[in-house]
Amino acid sequence: MDMLKKNLEQREKPELIAIIQQMLRQEPDLLWLLATPLPTTSSQQASIDPEVYRQQVLAAMAAGNYQRKHKRGEVQRRLTAIKAIADEFVAQEHYAAALTIYEVLVNEIIAHFNAYRDEYVAFSMILMGCIDGLDSCFAGEEHNPEMRLRVIRVHFAIYRFYTDSWMDLDEDIPGLLVGNTTPEERQIIAGWLRDVLSQTKAEGSAAGYSRQRNEAFLTALEQVDRP
Repeated sequence: MDMLKKNLEQREKPELIAIIQQMLRQEPDLLWLLATPLPTTSSQQASIDPEVYRQQVLAAMAAGNYQRKHKRGEVQRRLTAIKAIADEFVAQEHYAAALTIYEVLVNEIIAHFNAYRDEYVAFSMILMGCIDGLDSCFAGEEHNPEMRLRVIRVHFAIYRFYTDSWMDLDEDIPGLLVGNTTPEERQIIAGWLRDVLSQTKAEGSAAGYSRQRNEAFLTALEQVDRP
């Protein structure tokens, strides 16, 4: 990839335009990239339209339905490419843009997880991969309460999804949120957990597992701020 970047940097502008035009003739689905800011130093103040990315995530998910015989792994490849844009925004310290993309990826994968059961591995890898980027956004926006709360909300959505689905989560999101949040933020998370617990029945092994995890999470939050 570094060699490719160096090669492109040596090309003249008309030649680059010609290359892009040829690439779009072969892959017209990439036209959307011209309509949204990409992670460069000149895009620091650019705003990201989440709807553009939402449509691309949905298109990536659907790709497996009609290309499976010819391009196995196409869904993961496309979703990884979208996540890579967010990761590059993080590298540029453009955390607002990165967070917008991570939010779309996480929310759409969770919403459509059961509709594409064959993509379990791809979806799980993307969700887990988003956590590191979200952590960077959280650390980079240390003094921005609104951004921090958005990151916390996405982390909590991933935690809820895995807990409610009775699946193991490789990342310790409760430990992360307990150890790195302010008292005010912990109160908000505790409120979410109480709402979840009030709606959770203790019947059945799956519900019991979920309730146990949520109760342990709530206890950990409350113990931090006890005198």
